[in-house]
Amino acid sequence: MLATRAHRAPLPVRRARRDARHRPRVVCARATAEARAASPWTSLDVTLERAREAAQRAESGALWGTGTHLGLPANWYVRYRDEAFVEETMNAELCYVSGRARGTKGECWEEDFSGYAQRLELDDAEALTLSAWTRTGYWCEHACVEEYLDLEFLGENAGGVELKMKLKRGRVTATLTLDAQTSLPAKLAVAVCGDEDVWVFDDWRRDATGAAYAAKTQLFGTNGGVQEFYVTGVASGRSKEGWGIFDKPNKKPRTVTVDTTVSSEVPTVRASSSHVLVEPIINGKNVGPFILDTGASGLVVTPRAAQRLGLRAFGEVHVSGVSGRVPCQFRRGDDLKLGPLTLQRPVFMEMGLDGIVSGARKPIAGIIGFDAFKNAILSVSEGGTCVDLYAADQVDNIDENWAWQELRLVSNVPHISATFSGANIEHQTKPNIFMIDSGAGGADVIFHSKAVEELGLTQLLGPEGNRVSSRVRGVSGANGESAGATMTYRTSMDWLELVSAGADGANVRFENVDTLLASGPGFSLSEHSCGMICARLLGTQRIVYDVPRRRIAFVAK
Repeated sequence: MLATRAHRAPLPVRRARRDARHRPRVVCARATAEARAASPWTSLDVTLERAREAAQRAESGALWGTGTHLGLPANWYVRYRDEAFVEETMNAELCYVSGRARGTKGECWEEDFSGYAQRLELDDAEALTLSAWTRTGYWCEHACVEEYLDLEFLGENAGGVELKMKLKRGRVTATLTLDAQTSLPAKLAVAVCGDEDVWVFDDWRRDATGAAYAAKTQLFGTNGGVQEFYVTGVASGRSKEGWGIFDKPNKKPRTVTVDTTVSSEVPTVRASSSHVLVEPIINGKNVGPFILDTGASGLVVTPRAAQRLGLRAFGEVHVSGVSGRVPCQFRRGDDLKLGPLTLQRPVFMEMGLDGIVSGARKPIAGIIGFDAFKNAILSVSEGGTCVDLYAADQVDNIDENWAWQELRLVSNVPHISATFSGANIEHQTKPNIFMIDSGAGGADVIFHSKAVEELGLTQLLGPEGNRVSSRVRGVSGANGESAGATMTYRTSMDWLELVSAGADGANVRFENVDTLLASGPGFSLSEHSCGMICARLLGTQRIVYDVPRRRIAFVAK
């Protein structure tokens, strides 16, 4: 999973630099009371009471400082007020901004490196909220516990006391460890992208009002990569901007344009696999075919293509593929042109793509993902032979009577809801969420291992001695590091049906669905999803991705 955001220094970071000259006095945090710390943690209520007493959280405040982010020195800023927050991290190349608006229905959002702002939902919103509320101390407040969180007391261990937390009606879970002596957070492990990100809080101090904050915070990715945040300044009290500072920005990115005066058509390249290939012009050059991949959260370039293009390398990121996370570096281009679309100063993740596509005449040079159609309408014909890109306001090219499905994004990857024949009546009547991944081949549908277990899908397989198995390979890192391959078992389902009907009342239904059931880690991007709908099934109909309106249509021939 990757999110990259804008270059500029938005207001909060600029203010943080100015206010750093007026830092409040800080002192080391102490245990609330030695006798109390030595007594047993007997219940959730006792634990919360100690945590509140230790935190002494102010209603509103801000923290800022320096650190390391994506392998580069960075400045960062967090402001909070009750449940609302906004946080920003900016290095020399990329800027991340995200937040949550006020209220029980407050919207989570992020602004990416191009200035594109969007609403966050599902795993993205839940993981962001849990980590921000832990960092700002809101997690233990009476209002938070009563209104927003489900907490479970897990008991004591060698490092302190553990709590399990998740949002009410949420699915992303986190394990919070409180230090036994200080009653303050020591570690937060959050389930994301089928893995676990771990926040470690250290060097607790108090500001002039007595509120506690961690002067050093580290974020450890499961497969490597460490982000560090050091506090250089704190402030209490409300900001002059009021509640508006926590709302999603309402603006259009200047780095993404679609020329409506030229043809919408994007020429495609044939391959014997189910992948749709296109040839973008990057820095004025064509270096070969790129996979048009709705399952990619951004742009990808291979090391060889990056060298040929002379793309500048920077930073470090760990990207989730079908078989796990791989380490990569970033590459920066001047521009990318694909049909009528132009991306200014595109950012690529560099990784190997050998063995993913079969039957292409030229080596695969990269992947075209979310950045190319986040602010446009993408149409892919049956079989992937015709691809068109339209500006977001070119609605004459779509039909409101189509069977539009709600499009939900997790890590910038599209997801939709569907029912399927499966193994019982619940699978046929209760919708499940599937990733839409036009870059995944080898089957019509793949279920990840957690869903196979929870949904009882092994009933679809024959006796163990007669099962057909295969390994599905993922992407590799910039230096050839591999995320490995995931073992799967092949079966079939009678049908899969999308939940929303068209104007004629008919639902989109697929028959005789070739299915892979994963038996190991991989394929799991979301705690809410059960698997992915792959390129082969997607290629049976025309598909129109309308990301600006968060919807997708499957159009029969």
